[in-house]
Amino acid sequence: MPEQVVFPGLCPPKDGAQPLWRGGLVGCGALSAATLLRVQAERRGLDLPPRDELAGELAAWQGAFRVPLTGGWRATWPWRWLSGVNGALIARGLPLRARGLWGVRRGPALEAHLERLFAQGLPVVGLEFSPRQQHYGVLRAYQPGGELRAALNATGEPLVLSPRLGLGGVFWVEPAP
Repeated sequence: MPEQVVFPGLCPPKDGAQPLWRGGLVGCGALSAATLLRVQAERRGLDLPPRDELAGELAAWQGAFRVPLTGGWRATWPWRWLSGVNGALIARGLPLRARGLWGVRRGPALEAHLERLFAQGLPVVGLEFSPRQQHYGVLRAYQPGGELRAALNATGEPLVLSPRLGLGGVFWVEPAP
């Protein structure tokens, strides 16, 4: 079994402990996006609101919706994750863009992107939408090959980026072209 590839240098702040937004939890998609944006903004000296406030803004841009029977958890679709983050970046006039690669059984392509992004020291959000889990989260490490497993930065728990059933993917934020 291949060894984990660990994010080089300091990991971004943890994207756990969800704040409340409009009577429920903000949602893992918006929270992970806010964490990435704060890292990139600090690197470039850009002014952004605190993480929780920014996550609420991003949840609105991403069209986050309450998931029934969860006690107020929110979700967003992968395409809305990207379009929402980019809409917020453009509206603020920030020189950053969200990018992503997701879909069904995209293991080798996802692994190539993870290798490139980790080598550049760019934090990455992973997505797993399968019968096992539906979650976005900043990645601490990934294990190449097979189902392409990753470890979440907030908890160390596993995330399968290329599940046998369902969608998986990675999202990142980089300077605008």
